[in-house]
This record gives sequence, structure tokens and C-alpha cells, in this order.
Amino acid sequence: MSNQAEKRRKVRTPVSHAVYYSDGAFHATGVTKDLTSSGSCLRGSHLVKVGMELFVLLIPRDQKALLVKKATVRWVADSEFGLELSEEDCGPVGELTDEDLERQKGPVSLMTN
Repeated sequence: MSNQAEKRRKVRTPVSHAVYYSDGAFHATGVTKDLTSSGSCLRGSHLVKVGMELFVLLIPRDQKALLVKKATVRWVADSEFGLELSEEDCGPVGELTDEDLERQKGPVSLMTN
């Protein structure tokens, strides 16, 4: 993994936030290890493969959650993996209003029992 650190374009700030991630076929949880506007390192409960595209929900303790519509897995080492993020695929998540629910054209939650 040291080669990956050498290839990084930006210094990553160590952070620890809860994360939900999915490719549609599986749903998993994890924790961020570091984060920038263009990438992140996660430790997760479900193994991923290089090249996978994931939906990610980053959940800080005292801020609004961050929704990443598409994050690409760039490297994997056991339960840790690196994601490439794109600003156009990221956005804050606010609370849903009744109006938002009426406009919703799909499930309100992606989590299944």
C-alpha cells in the first residue's frame, strides 16, 4: 500500500466517519481512514474489487451526510480500499420533506432487511 500513498496527488486528512457503501448487489458499512475532495481510504465490511463503481453515503457525527453517487475503487488491500471521488458526483444530504417524498421515483431507502 505504500506505493499507493506515493502516487497520491493530494495530502489526505485522517478522519474517522461512518460510511455506507453499495454497488446495488450488496450493502455494507465501513469507516473512513482519510479523505480529500478527490479520494478516500475506507475500511469496510464487504470486500470490493478494483474498478467497481460504488454508491457511498459518508455520515459525519456533527455535519450533514455526504452522498457520492459514483465512487470508483482504485486499489484494494484486504478490508481497506481506495476510492476515487468526483466533485460532480458528490453532494450534501439534507432531510427529506413531504414534497421530496412525493417527487421520489423509487425507494426512499436503499437498505433492505
